[in-house]
Amino acid sequence: MSGLNEEGRNKLIEFADILKASKKFSPLSAKIIPFHHPVEITWEPVSAGTGNYLEDSVKETYDVGHLAPEQTDFGVRISGDSMEPLYHTDDVAWIQKKDSLANGEIGIFYLNGNTYIKELHDEPDGVYLISLNQKYRPIQVLESDSFKIFGKVIGKCKGAEIPGFH
Repeated sequence: MSGLNEEGRNKLIEFADILKASKKFSPLSAKIIPFHHPVEITWEPVSAGTGNYLEDSVKETYDVGHLAPEQTDFGVRISGDSMEPLYHTDDVAWIQKKDSLANGEIGIFYLNGNTYIKELHDEPDGVYLISLNQKYRPIQVLESDSFKIFGKVIGKCKGAEIPGFH
């Protein structure tokens, strides 16, 4: 209202009162609907280190709300430090099921009885599962190995952020 003389301010107040009385310009009341997003999370953690097995793991469903991307098919607990600084023990990684990944994508892999979270590298001399932590050596996947891609990591959160998750 600065820049108006007294008569202009009075006209502005009068006009505001007319708008309020018409109820046409009243604020709308919005009902807030909570966002539910149930996601199954495995109890057996995937290894960011030496490897664990995933398929036989006990799973439980949690309402993760906004914590997981919409495309999430399931979540996995992380154990180990091989994917630091990005992923830590007790983080939960959100997975989109895929049976193939592009070179350089981080995924969940089964290799010879163990399950890993690693970065996939397809090199001329073979396929490798790579840790982000430099103290771990690449794991070469041989043709004779039992190997499966569970999916692509599309996000993460701290396990402590998930209501009821231990």
